[in-house]
Amino acid sequence: MSRAPLTDEAQARALHELIASWATTWDPATLLGVEHAASADDKGHYHWLIRLRGEEKDVVTVWLSLRQRSVVVETQVTPAPEIDPQSVYQYCLTKNAQMRELHFALGPEAGIYLLCHVPAGELDQARLDELVGASLHYADESFVTLMTLGFGDLYRRRRK
Repeated sequence: MSRAPLTDEAQARALHELIASWATTWDPATLLGVEHAASADDKGHYHWLIRLRGEEKDVVTVWLSLRQRSVVVETQVTPAPEIDPQSVYQYCLTKNAQMRELHFALGPEAGIYLLCHVPAGELDQARLDELVGASLHYADESFVTLMTLGFGDLYRRRRK
């Protein structure tokens, strides 16, 4: 058996059950919801959206995509920076050296994303919890800095 065998509908059902079970362990004040597309997209990928309440960023959405051999964990942190993109990218590259598993990447339309690929067979409840928790933590922790660097005076921090 290879480390990352091809995924199929059975793997998608197993992942759906894993996510449903995992979701019951989170505080409903933090976990706002889980959505799942029951069928594969045109590329054969299955998708889940996990919405979480952040402290600095109101809502952090974690996308899970079951692909051919892996689960991709993806979170948009900010849109593309409008000012001083070099400072934003320098912050992201510096922060990447401190982070575990997830890393900053440019996503669609040059947005700033957190990203991770996990072999499909290696995702269990503890690892899912770690990755979703890290996505929430890193997105929340970096949001104000990235918005301030990338949007300057256009960004007004919400005061609690």
